[in-house]
Amino acid sequence: MEKTNWNETNKPGLIASTKLFFQDLFVGAKRMGRADFWWGYLGTTIFFAVLIALLGCVVTLMPISEVYWSAVIGVAMAMAFGYYFIAIYNAAIRRLHDLNLRAWWMLWLVVPGVGYILLIVLMCLAQRGENNRFEKTLAVE
Repeated sequence: MEKTNWNETNKPGLIASTKLFFQDLFVGAKRMGRADFWWGYLGTTIFFAVLIALLGCVVTLMPISEVYWSAVIGVAMAMAFGYYFIAIYNAAIRRLHDLNLRAWWMLWLVVPGVGYILLIVLMCLAQRGENNRFEKTLAVE
């Protein structure tokens, strides 16, 4: 049985696409459709913004004598922020794969201003045909 690398829901939406973002959080060797990417981006951003805001409120409401727990919550905030960036960058790589481009295109982020605009334009483009080289890379028996 051959498993494809297509990573898209039947009906893209906020919840389904966000689940898809988290489902393959550390997998970059798949593809992601345009609608799932943008809905998942929105859902993931909302989820992590609420999580980090809650953790920030907890830290600010703690008394100064609770140094240990404020440090633990600060580390949890940093980890949540890190997971957010991992989710976004991995999804962007899967979106580039859908466009039949390699992950090296993410290096455009090093170029200030122009790189971000270029990647946003690329993320808005439609899929480039069915003959995608990433479709044939995964075979499961």
